[in-house]
Amino acid sequence: MLIVNDATKSLVAAVSNRLSALCFHMREYYWVDMKKINEIYRYKTEEYSTDAVNKFNIYPEQIPSWLVDWISEDGGYFIGNVQPAHMDFRFFTLGNLWAIVSSLGTTSQNQGILNLIEAKWDDIVAQMPLKICYPALESEEWRIITGCDPKNT
Repeated sequence: MLIVNDATKSLVAAVSNRLSALCFHMREYYWVDMKKINEIYRYKTEEYSTDAVNKFNIYPEQIPSWLVDWISEDGGYFIGNVQPAHMDFRFFTLGNLWAIVSSLGTTSQNQGILNLIEAKWDDIVAQMPLKICYPALESEEWRIITGCDPKNT
């Protein structure tokens, strides 16, 4: 959206530098597919070094039981959140579609998102135009995750 000229040249360079770092971070740490799930199951935990494979100390037990049965073999998606010892494995439709539009994913990752939406059409689209998040939070889980914010019921 910027016109490249002498006044904006440094800003465009800064955006390009940040964008490549963001793309790497998203593609490496936020992408989940069957291959990544299998890697997580083999992670060693409590690694604290620059050469650690499990950089966020994810425990295999944190993989929700619904995920392995739900994700398609040729699909994948960007997860909602990664923080030390916790990953939010829910599928956020808007974020994944924006990742495609903005080229944050690789071509194969973008295709994987679309493959997953097609394979899980009944879960993601069903009777609604498009679900924001899958799976929806159940019972009291929304209170824990959202801090009891009533607008999130």
